[in-house]
Amino acid sequence: MTRTARIPPGGGCGSAARGDAGPGAERGSVTVFVVFFTLVALALASLLVDVGNAVNAQERAADLAEQAARAAANAIDVADLRSGTVVIDQARACADALNLIQAYAAASQLDAAMTAPCAYPSPRQVTVYVSVTTTPLISTFFGSFTMKAHETACAEFGITRGVGC
Repeated sequence: MTRTARIPPGGGCGSAARGDAGPGAERGSVTVFVVFFTLVALALASLLVDVGNAVNAQERAADLAEQAARAAANAIDVADLRSGTVVIDQARACADALNLIQAYAAASQLDAAMTAPCAYPSPRQVTVYVSVTTTPLISTFFGSFTMKAHETACAEFGITRGVGC
């Protein structure tokens, strides 16, 4: 007696009945996961770079405000100084602060501006308000927007125990 194996159409061992597509049916499934996680990693890296730029803009705004306040505090009214009192020349002080901010912005190609007129809490003190605008590097692919960093600094002429602005 001879036995013959009969192979059903569509594959052997009941593969058609189980819904298997045969060997190599899951080829490329790992590729989908790798591409997905690579895109997620790149998106997180771009956010990290943009947050770093935002922190850098905040530090630049603080530094620029402090430097502008120092420049403004150096504008002493010479006529009052000769009479024995030390007073900041308010017109020249604010102009000196603005000139410093504009020169820094031009030299560093930074979008910096004085956001409010100088304030004078006392005849020996000056307060300067500065903003620095930065555009995200990588996140611009998701939309067009800018980030602003605002800072305020106060300087006092002379040697004191601390500035009470």
